[in-house]
Amino acid sequence: MSGVTIRFHGAAGTVTGSCFEVRGAGKTLLVDCGMFQGTRSLEALNHEPLPFDPAEIDAVLLTHAHLDHSGRLAYLYASGCKARTYCTAPSADIIKPLLQDAAKLQAADAERRNRRADRAGLPPFVPLYDGKDIAKLHRNVRAVSYCEENNLGNGVSFRFWDARHIVGSASIEINIAGQRLLFSGDIGPGRSINCTASEIGGYNHVICESTYGDRDRELILVSERRETLARHVEEAIAAGGNVLIPAFALERTQAILEDFDALFESGRLSPINVFLDSPLAQKVTMAVMRYRDSGTGMLDRTNIRFIENVAESKKLNRMTGVVIIAGSGMCTGGRIRHHLIRNLPRRQSRLLLSGFQVAGTLGAVLRDGAKRVRISGNDVIVKAQVATLEGYSNHADRSGLVEWIKDRTPVTGSLFLVHGEQSALAGFADA
Repeated sequence: MSGVTIRFHGAAGTVTGSCFEVRGAGKTLLVDCGMFQGTRSLEALNHEPLPFDPAEIDAVLLTHAHLDHSGRLAYLYASGCKARTYCTAPSADIIKPLLQDAAKLQAADAERRNRRADRAGLPPFVPLYDGKDIAKLHRNVRAVSYCEENNLGNGVSFRFWDARHIVGSASIEINIAGQRLLFSGDIGPGRSINCTASEIGGYNHVICESTYGDRDRELILVSERRETLARHVEEAIAAGGNVLIPAFALERTQAILEDFDALFESGRLSPINVFLDSPLAQKVTMAVMRYRDSGTGMLDRTNIRFIENVAESKKLNRMTGVVIIAGSGMCTGGRIRHHLIRNLPRRQSRLLLSGFQVAGTLGAVLRDGAKRVRISGNDVIVKAQVATLEGYSNHADRSGLVEWIKDRTPVTGSLFLVHGEQSALAGFADA
């Protein structure tokens, strides 16, 4: 492409680690700087040196707050970046608790690794960033509105479009060196657009996510989703078990809590105890609710309870007939793991997976029917029923992605497919 270079530093051949470098007209822009998540080999990529000079970045454009798009932003500033980071106001609010939690987990992981006998004599393992680096990032964050054009000089500008994925999520249009580029970010279902339709289409190059590019999903109404959730809960509670729901702190947790609130309000479910056992999800929930009109009643419901500390979390191990929502959504860390150790061997209990499970994660292994798993050094027999809750995905499926691209034609140059596993990329390319 004349005068413009795009380098793909993540989400290329894999779902996570979104990071794209755009150079042209004397400017260097970075779209996202996310964490690699999933297998150990993928996560090891987070500790590789950044493949560009952070000091040369003129602006960082963040599509949304999920860690696979935002998780290395503080590392970027720890490595010398001095540019502004532009994002929507909800994203600006939400990334702070997300990154603070990520820093805390990194510090704990570094401490564990450095205590291992097989690392004696090796250089100490160091977290990617700490609170000071997060503060440095936030001093440079600037909130922008959808649809407004923002000028960076040298004829370079950008504009955010509502991507309908999570609160504050955006697709990003960049005008640079006479080229019009569009980075999809993560795309949600539906075709509603809140900018004028006449401004859509006619891009030179489009970079599009492909998470569900190889499959179509049955449309599930919110009412059907809630009924399925209610049935799972009733069956497990009647059997004398617990319901475990691993949930991502951002968006998935809030949707599930809103569903429980609606089920209790309508009388469809009796007021059983629902525990949110995730300090991060609690902080994110309070931030998200500032931008939501619905679901706020759950904050006043006495049987939806936020677990405050580790001691309270441990008390849940002695309870039956309760719902426990905890991170992480793929069971790779967080408090859900100690609940799994105690509940997976119980036939009466039920594990409800509510989101995409990256290949190789504990969540994917459980989804695929493993009868025995290893969790935090414990061999755990799996007798609990494992089910997937459909209808919570905030990603467009193959047909939705195709329609999204059609709505933005003509594309005179290339269509780049990113943010997908190999099967999804290949299937979407065919579509």
